[in-house]
Amino acid sequence: MRAPVALLIGALALAACGEPASEPADAPAAVAPAASQAAAGPSATPVTLSEAMMADVCRAGVGAVYGQPGADVTVLNRAGGVITVGWRAPVDGGQLTAECRIDGNRVLWRPLDRPVAGENRWMDQPGDPVVTYSLDGSTLTVSQSLPDGTTTTTAEAVTTEEEAR
Repeated sequence: MRAPVALLIGALALAACGEPASEPADAPAAVAPAASQAAAGPSATPVTLSEAMMADVCRAGVGAVYGQPGADVTVLNRAGGVITVGWRAPVDGGQLTAECRIDGNRVLWRPLDRPVAGENRWMDQPGDPVVTYSLDGSTLTVSQSLPDGTTTTTAEAVTTEEEAR
């Protein structure tokens, strides 16, 4: 039972390799979105996302959590504001899946593949990593703050609705 938890912690630790944190993220998860929004400046202000852009944010956000490029994460289903995404399992080549939803500038997710049903929960509790996003033109930036204060940031180009017209 501890092996899946250790595996998740190891995956998060590997995903955390990157830019050093500019400020500690040891505040509880409920406080972190507002703090990260203020720190990121005006571009972090949540906007109403189209369904396609919400899917892009979920792909990039869940990809950041699991160490996958957003392009390697595919949208499997969209229902009621919840996006189901999947990616190739790095160990055995099978498929891993998670659900995602957007709350303000925060990306919330829950794994769907854990062997213990109670581990397939929304990651929105104090002590869970905090994942936020911001849009600046056609650049989607995802930041992940781990409970130890480590922060990683990834950016990818996205097609904004204005560019698609």
